Amino acid sequence: MSKFPFPMPVGWFGLCFSHELLAGEKMRVRLAGRDLVVFRTDSGVAAALPNFCPHLGAALHQGDVIGDSIRCAFHHWKWNGAGECTDIPYASKIPTKAKTEAIPIKEINGMVMGWHHPGGLEPHFDVQYIDALNGDRKGWGKVHYLEFELPTCIQEIAENDVDHAHFPYVHNSQAFFETESEFDGPLKRSVSQANPSLAQLKGNADGSSQYTMTRYSHGPGSVTVHATNLQGAEPGLLGEFILYHAATPLEEDVTHLRWSMVVSKNIESDDMGKTILAAMSEGVLDDIPIWEEKAYQPNPVLCDGDGPIAKNRKWFEQFYVS
Repeated sequence: MSKFPFPMPVGWFGLCFSHELLAGEKMRVRLAGRDLVVFRTDSGVAAALPNFCPHLGAALHQGDVIGDSIRCAFHHWKWNGAGECTDIPYASKIPTKAKTEAIPIKEINGMVMGWHHPGGLEPHFDVQYIDALNGDRKGWGKVHYLEFELPTCIQEIAENDVDHAHFPYVHNSQAFFETESEFDGPLKRSVSQANPSLAQLKGNADGSSQYTMTRYSHGPGSVTVHATNLQGAEPGLLGEFILYHAATPLEEDVTHLRWSMVVSKNIESDDMGKTILAAMSEGVLDDIPIWEEKAYQPNPVLCDGDGPIAKNRKWFEQFYVS
């Protein structure tokens, strides 16, 4: 039984990193309490279907990708990315009911994203396009990837993002100063001024310089963190940092995080670039023990320094449907 009083949310969620799925490959993934098969056709198009063949229930991830379809290992029925049966080798006619659900897919920001709605409704909002993770990526360095499986739900993780008061005590970092929070339909934007984490400063990185942290949420499972005005070790050198956070509900109280992180080339080898990458990579590890033991408080006692926690919960309600 889940320890949270709400179901898994509606939205776009990460299924795998794009580089993990080459043409002709397939894998089993978990999304919102069920197994999916994700595959890439021989022509390079990613697709996702329920993992169990509608014929007699064999696991499709045990099969092979043939052309634009995945072939079931049990009886060699083939299914394309639209959920249509394209071949039954021993049948003279494909049954009209030989169809399965096609999971809406969007491949963007180096991630294969899948849409979840318990009622089967089509996507009604998009995922942000990030220049640093798409196209020629001019001016940006190497992308660093991280994955975590967390014993909590997506709402708790999203709440952590607006809970600025915990940063000095859990992460031993200098406090974030909230300057602005905006909630607009499925979109959320918050801006903070911050100082680098003193505990994770590398070499000659300047811990006294303040930078701007802007966080964009496109639904519950897709967040972009953009840091600007990062003071490099050399005077006058200012860099940028991008973290793309894709959170996927596996079960009601288990979430898989996929992170893509990159700094601008001008600070990629600079001590400040190393500092910000270390701070983000290690910071989430501090939160895990707390998430493992904490109990969700539906009516928390909040103070004036807690930030927009109540507003964030109200915003999150739109992603829950019966």
